[in-house]
Amino acid sequence: MAGGKTRGPRSAERRRQIRDRVALGVAALLLVVGLVVFFQSRTDSGPAPTQSAAPPVQTAPASNLKKGGTLEPDVRRVAARFLETAVGRTQLADAWDLATPELRSGVSRAEWLTGALPVPPFPVKDLQTTGFDVVESGPNKVLLQVLLVPKAGTEYVPTRYDMTIERASAKAPWKVSYCNPYAPPGVYASPD
Repeated sequence: MAGGKTRGPRSAERRRQIRDRVALGVAALLLVVGLVVFFQSRTDSGPAPTQSAAPPVQTAPASNLKKGGTLEPDVRRVAARFLETAVGRTQLADAWDLATPELRSGVSRAEWLTGALPVPPFPVKDLQTTGFDVVESGPNKVLLQVLLVPKAGTEYVPTRYDMTIERASAKAPWKVSYCNPYAPPGVYASPD
């Protein structure tokens, strides 16, 4: 019996030491994982640009886009239709008509109609309930974020697409000039 009393405090002390060591190990592991994620997410800006003797390139005037804004019904229709046709890979001729020449550049109409679009596919269904978040907007240009959620049981994961919809003038039709899944900086950077 006397042996049992001396064993109890030692056993409790031993359990406390093991618990402390496990907690320290978990904390160290979390620190290492955090550091790895931090360093992988950093992007290298590369070497400083060099001066050239070429004349400076003329840039477009500053954009008159403002943060946020409301989504006009015409812009929403174009965005939803483009997602259904181009991203969903249905009625590709309609998708061609909704894309700007800049988005279609490098792809012929014949290639486009075979599904060789510069826009990654995603199984798109029921876009009436899809949320369109207006990032920036102006009279002739709207930047959107769209979260596409796949049906359960597919290999796809919810994916945010960034879209730019613009028009040449107030009377011109809205067209999609950019549509791609969001990728944080450095995701597609080549390893050094």
